Amino acid sequence: MRASRIILLMVALLAGGLAAYFFVATTNTPQQVMVEGPTQVIQERKARILVAKTQIGVGQRLGEATIEWQDWPELAVRPEYITDAALPDALTEMNGAVARFEFFPGEPIMQVKLVHSDQGYLSAVLPKGMRAIPVQVSAASASGGYILPNDRVDVVLSQAGASGSISQTILENVKVLAIGTRLGEAGTTGAPVDPEDPAANVFADTIAVLELNPVQGETVINSTRLGTLSLVLRSIADYAESADTERKNNVNRPIRMIRFGRGEDVSATTELAVTDASYGDQEQPATGE
Repeated sequence: MRASRIILLMVALLAGGLAAYFFVATTNTPQQVMVEGPTQVIQERKARILVAKTQIGVGQRLGEATIEWQDWPELAVRPEYITDAALPDALTEMNGAVARFEFFPGEPIMQVKLVHSDQGYLSAVLPKGMRAIPVQVSAASASGGYILPNDRVDVVLSQAGASGSISQTILENVKVLAIGTRLGEAGTTGAPVDPEDPAANVFADTIAVLELNPVQGETVINSTRLGTLSLVLRSIADYAESADTERKNNVNRPIRMIRFGRGEDVSATTELAVTDASYGDQEQPATGE
């Protein structure tokens, strides 16, 4: 055999050996041996907190039928929650407290959402510095009667003039506290006859109670003596209070009063708007005496 053939055969064998070596080195991985042992279950520590047993409406008083103790992960207990460790007699002590906000079943009860008071519902849920002002409305003058508590509305004054009826918005984005006997969205103070039927919430002639500050209250009371008030329902997208709305709502806005075909701006501090006597004296037609 020639020397050249021997050299070629050795090169081929060497190449084949190297290829086999690299193939085995890259494909073979060390096997992992799984050793199974007993599984240890660590029990999560629990605490007991006070939660809503049923749906609780705004202004509804709490009682043993509406609240209960419930186990809660200890690491998830917030400082605002009422625990049996801090207040073991909570079922008794919370009896009669008034809900300032709505609670849903299973929701933790928090002191900041309650008012401990022996007074009526409205005075308990009314924020500090605000006033509850009643307004006589009908379904026709209140968005067809579909306005509910916690909705926000604009207040529009309409009055007759020599050239026809004139309307103007006197307040914007004010909160409705109550409609008739309805106070809140749910619970005993606000449950509709049929929750699946929107028409069950429709009202006829009734009283709407608005949440206003003292200046806004003066504007509304002044306006009731000049004409008819209507409530215009706002979209939930417009609930956010803007700086311009807050500025306009917190002034004693002049009301345009039409007398004998002439317009005059009056406010709660204007003598003509405050005293009926002066108004009547000035408007009596001349007699033949």
